[in-house]
Amino acid sequence: MPYTIDWKFKGAVKRFSGVVAYKDVLKSEQEISGSMQFTDLRYVISDYSDAEYKGLCESEEVDVTALRLGGYITNKGIKYAFVGISQEVQRHLCEAVVTGRMPYQTRVFDNYEQVAKWLEL
Repeated sequence: MPYTIDWKFKGAVKRFSGVVAYKDVLKSEQEISGSMQFTDLRYVISDYSDAEYKGLCESEEVDVTALRLGGYITNKGIKYAFVGISQEVQRHLCEAVVTGRMPYQTRVFDNYEQVAKWLEL
């Protein structure tokens, strides 16, 4: 499996490795939003530091967006942090935030230490 989810107190850390495909991103989002812990989550960290990730095409993004928007209705308090994504994927993510396709408070970081500081872990 090209990702793992490490469940923390009030959070989840997704660590991706190898070549990350659409199905990996979608499945990881389904696991997060379908978890019994979802309503108590305060953060989700997606760490791509050890992965090759090109992002999603428009049609693939629709499914992931639907999961996130549906989850937002249930839990608006989650912060999403992304680590180790390319400039291209960062631009795409910023566009998703601006257009409302990514409704959560979202930031991109160079390393995990910056994420921990932002989330006060």
